[in-house]
Amino acid sequence: MNSLVSVVIPTYNYASFVKEAIESCLKQTYSHIEIIVVDDGSSDDTQTVLTTEFSETIIPVFQDNQGVSAARNTGLRQAKGEFITFLDADDYFTEDSVEVRLNILLKHRDIDIVVSDKYTKRPGQNELFFKPKFTEDRISERFYEDLLLKKFPFATCTALIRTELAKQFQFPVNITHGEDIAYFAKVLYAAKGYYLARPTAVIFRHPGSARYNFDKVKKQEMALVKTIFDDPFYHGALEPLRKEFTANRLLSFARSLYLAGDKKLARKYYLSAITSKPAKLFKMTYLTKFLRTFF
Repeated sequence: MNSLVSVVIPTYNYASFVKEAIESCLKQTYSHIEIIVVDDGSSDDTQTVLTTEFSETIIPVFQDNQGVSAARNTGLRQAKGEFITFLDADDYFTEDSVEVRLNILLKHRDIDIVVSDKYTKRPGQNELFFKPKFTEDRISERFYEDLLLKKFPFATCTALIRTELAKQFQFPVNITHGEDIAYFAKVLYAAKGYYLARPTAVIFRHPGSARYNFDKVKKQEMALVKTIFDDPFYHGALEPLRKEFTANRLLSFARSLYLAGDKKLARKYYLSAITSKPAKLFKMTYLTKFLRTFF
């Protein structure tokens, strides 16, 4: 239990959030951790926060703005730990997050990645929301399918990986949404994984999150599908999943555009999803939003 664990925190103009993310690492029940914070060209007070409040407890890295994938890749190159995990600057770990996941990897030498469930937090709410998908832990060599088909809850910060495996891949810099899915699909395809049914991180759903940058969503469109399924790494093995993944992606676009108020474009993506996979018509939450776009 003296293995070094690297935590990579990419941040961009998140001075108001990154402090809590870092402090959640410093409060871990497992202490042999290096905290690598990559400031991706912030123009707010992020650099001041990092250099004055945490100068002796983190490894700060400053680079020109290149996007979250480039920031994670920088941290990945810097990491010296035997294990690595990624934490977005507006999220944070539970106090035993590293310890419980590390214990699993130390116990199961044939497993290279642990992914856990997560809590969700929203602005103005103190309580954490947790709706478990599974009640028991699972082990599988096909978690990449569950990830791509959205069969288990996933967040980047819930994954702890053996660094030797993690460094075999890079986060794609050509896309801005779903880049973590593209990266972890490769990791899970290459390794046996362990799904931990208990949450080890808190995801903060706030309006300023990059998750809700709808302009980038519209600009990117379906680039994620090509990034994943046209990748020669898989030698075509993912092709049976393409139609289902595409339909789910179109539904996600429709939902995002609906929430952004672009009802016309939301209808377009919803109808494309139904055309791609007619069974998606029975997903009532999306159908309800589609019908509301006419009013």
